[in-house]
Amino acid sequence: MNILILSCGTRNKLIRYFKEPGNGIDRVIGTDCSAYAPALYETDAHYIVPRMTSPDYLDTIFDICKKEKIDALLPLQEDELFLISSHREKFEKAGMTPIVSDKETIELCRDKYAFYQHMKQNGLPVLPSCQNPDEFQKCLEAGEMNFPVFMKPVRGCGSIGIQKVDNMELLTVLCKYSSENMLIQQYAEGEEYGIDLYVDLCSHEPVSVFIKKKLRMRAGETEKSVSVKEEALFALIQKTAASLPLAGPIDMDVFCIHGNYYLSEINPRFGGGYPHAHACGVNFPKLIAANLAGRENPNTVGNYEAGICMLKYTDLMTLKL
Repeated sequence: MNILILSCGTRNKLIRYFKEPGNGIDRVIGTDCSAYAPALYETDAHYIVPRMTSPDYLDTIFDICKKEKIDALLPLQEDELFLISSHREKFEKAGMTPIVSDKETIELCRDKYAFYQHMKQNGLPVLPSCQNPDEFQKCLEAGEMNFPVFMKPVRGCGSIGIQKVDNMELLTVLCKYSSENMLIQQYAEGEEYGIDLYVDLCSHEPVSVFIKKKLRMRAGETEKSVSVKEEALFALIQKTAASLPLAGPIDMDVFCIHGNYYLSEINPRFGGGYPHAHACGVNFPKLIAANLAGRENPNTVGNYEAGICMLKYTDLMTLKL
């Protein structure tokens, strides 16, 4: 069984996980638009491809899939998720499985305000949010929101453009002059949790959930965390998953404020903190391989040990290109 991992960048550990003996994957192929993406050099074969905005990008990926006899392709980058999902039929007709949620779900999760509205409509706890100063002023007067707030691009990713704001003047300026529409979200004074969720590609049910409490963040990714088990949070995660047609590996962020959980966002892809889950025995590559072989995975939600800490550190490789 051969898998193609797109835009692999610095996801060296993820490449290694797919190559682990016994996972059911024969060859791991990688692509990136930069020859300086270190994860490329841990794959069994790699390709430098055009940027995904290039008109020949999709054909390039499809040709690689045919050449390498790819059984499944796994996108890792936000914009690429939608692109691959939008052309799912092209790949499936050629016998390849895109490991990605449907395009409507991806678009909903990418648009943070649409996500907020969806969760609210489904009775799921989310942090109060709005999109402009006038709407915020009404929420402020009604006591539904207050300063400080957390502002971030509605379609942003990787913590780019985020800012804590504690006054109306700055809020108004950011909304007026930002190059992107901004989400105004109630600032969460509480603990943050990262969730690694796997939704089975055959049964379409959540079969694995790993919860980590974030202790420290760096550049939008979890740097230090500790594994936890919270029954109320397990229940919320599964209820949330049932509200959307998700598929494969999913990354979720949740805040706990005064003992209550609030959904922050869902990223329908492998999260940057997944190595913590894998180190605790939560093996998504193995679940993916089973699904690609046509087998449903058993429910193993919560099958890991609590109290295990993950401490990230910097590594490097040297090579002559």
